[in-house]
Formats: sequence, structure tokens, C-alpha cells
Amino acid sequence: MKPQTLIHYLKNSFLFLIIFIIFGCQEKKISPTKGNLKVYTDESVYNLILKEKDAFDSLYTEAKIEVAPLTAREGIAKILNSEIKIFVCSRDFNKEELEFIKQQKSELQSFKFCYDAVVAIVSKGNSLTEIKLSDLKKALLGEKKDIKIYLPQKNSGVYEYLKTEVLEGKDFSSTVQITESEFAVKEQILKNKNAIGLIGLNILKDTSDVTLLKIGYTRNPLEPETFYQPHQGYMINGSYPLTRTIYALLNEVGLGLASGFVTFLTSFPGQEIVKNNNLGPAAIPVKLNSGQK
Repeated sequence: MKPQTLIHYLKNSFLFLIIFIIFGCQEKKISPTKGNLKVYTDESVYNLILKEKDAFDSLYTEAKIEVAPLTAREGIAKILNSEIKIFVCSRDFNKEELEFIKQQKSELQSFKFCYDAVVAIVSKGNSLTEIKLSDLKKALLGEKKDIKIYLPQKNSGVYEYLKTEVLEGKDFSSTVQITESEFAVKEQILKNKNAIGLIGLNILKDTSDVTLLKIGYTRNPLEPETFYQPHQGYMINGSYPLTRTIYALLNEVGLGLASGFVTFLTSFPGQEIVKNNNLGPAAIPVKLNSGQK
């Protein structure tokens, strides 16, 4: 072999070896229990996902997970555009989004994670303990003037849920007060003793300063309303009227850390964490503590 040909051959062989080593190392880094991951989550279940993350980290010490809140609309847009790998969301993909996924031949998947509740809260200075769902709807539409309502911003999961499921697509009254976040809703309720705030149940780490209203409705117009609190059992069986299903949305090729974390969320240990945080397990059956409804 000529010297120049030999040098050319060695150069190409060395280049191939470097490429093989680089890609080989990258493949080894793809693991459901190792690596770095940013998990985005709806504000309503941010506190819960932090606890899930801590449990996962304690089991898999080579995994480094960061949790960040996003509004429902922002998170859905980012995961559809492949900007993020995982979003824990207060709703599933809608019809238009599923059509987009189909057209793009995307790897996007959704998994039921837990049952959550939108709760109506008042300050302890308010004597109100219950409200009819019909009256709450009238207040949101501006047809009931004696109730002041606070909501999180329009991109939030709570706002979207109430508009879609309670108002059936109708617009909120201009008298409804819109705040920047669910946490800000609670702050306003503590300042306004005659107002009602609507937020996700998991936002309330401490309920000593607020009252969760029972919400009444009837499936039969000839029967009186039955009032329900957002207990786990009532979320699981659908009796509480403002129950939502929380989904883990996944956009990952292969079995990486995002897939591993979703698997943990929907496993028995992950669902036990859901139960211990007063939300309803949705991925697998989990026995509730005695005395809970």
C-alpha cells in the first residue's frame, strides 16, 4: 500500500472510530433512570410533582430532575412542537391536537396520572360553607351579582376547565376577577372575605386559613341537590362535580429518562404518593385509608 493511501486509510479509520465512540457513549446515556430532565407541570399539581421527583431521585441517584410550572396552554403548545419531553397537564389532547399529532406522525403519548379537583375556597371570615353548582355557574356568567369570583389567568388549566366543562364554551363575565396564578387567587381570597376563589386542590398545602366549599348539584331535576366535598373517593367515582383527570404527556423517542419518570408516576409507588397528597390515583387501583370517602 502506498504511503499516501495508507495515511488516507488511517485517517478514515480514525474518524470512524471517533464517530463510533461518540455515538456509542450517547446511546449509553439514554436511560430511563439516568441523565438530566426538566419536567414541566401544570401549576395545579406542581407541589405533587415535586414530591414525585424527590421520591424518584432517592431511588435513582444518577437521575437529575428539575420541575418547572407552565400554564396548560403553554405546555401543550411546547410539547406539540417538540420543545419539551414531558408535561403533566390538567387535560388530555383535544380533537384538533390529536389530528395535528396524527398528521405529524408524532411519537406523542398521554397517560392517565391522577384525579384532581377544582375547589371553591373562601376565607375563614366568610360564613359560606356550600354553594350550588348552578349558582356558581351564574356567578361566572355575571347572572348572580352577589358573588365575587377570582380565577387564575386564561392560559391556566383551571380557567380552561371551567370555560369548557362548566360554561360549555361561554365567556366569563367581565365582573370575574382574573389573577396571574392560582397562588395569587388564594392571596386575594384572604384579603376579600366575601369572595370565592377557584383553584386546584393540590395548591392548598395548608387549609387552616380557608374553607373548601361543598358543591351541590343533581342529576335529576326533580330531586334536591346533593353537596360534595373534594374527597378522594368522590373524585375517583366522579361524584364531586369539578373533578379533572391529570395526564402525563410524553414526547420522547426511545426509553429515556422522561419515559422512566412517567413509568414511575403511573406505578404503585407513584400512585401511593398521589393518594398521600389527597388526590385520586388514576393509573392503578389503590386502597384508600379507612374512614375516607
